[in-house]
Amino acid sequence: MPQTLEEYHAKIERMMAEGDALVAARDPASEDAAKRRMSESALVMASYQLFVHRQVFAPMLEHADAATRARVNELKVECIALTEDLRFNVREFVARVDDEPLDWDQAAAGVAWFNGRVRAHIAQVRQMMAPELSDADHARLRAHRTAAIGVHAA
Repeated sequence: MPQTLEEYHAKIERMMAEGDALVAARDPASEDAAKRRMSESALVMASYQLFVHRQVFAPMLEHADAATRARVNELKVECIALTEDLRFNVREFVARVDDEPLDWDQAAAGVAWFNGRVRAHIAQVRQMMAPELSDADHARLRAHRTAAIGVHAA
């Protein structure tokens, strides 16, 4: 598993880009790969949740003012919700794929919805960790990451 926050974010962004491509291809032969990707994503998100709570959020709360504490707590709640939503959806997805052919439209909608939430969470964590950067600076960093790991990663 990754060892730093940026390594986690990069791994999650790569996985989302790969998952987006897998769903976009809509290849019936890739249903097992889609199921594996969902299960792998659940494990990575669970590991990320533990890491970010211990290594990022807890230290930030030690000497935080009320505004920072509120912001960190919002991000903690969303991180927990992301992990739980993914765990629930993976269980449902895997059960459904075992019983019937994959509904690619439903899968694509679910992946887009969930990945949008994860991308927003990552952007918020990055902003919180580097508040001195302007919106333009963050946009340049996102553009650089997009060029480096794919259009769906920013």
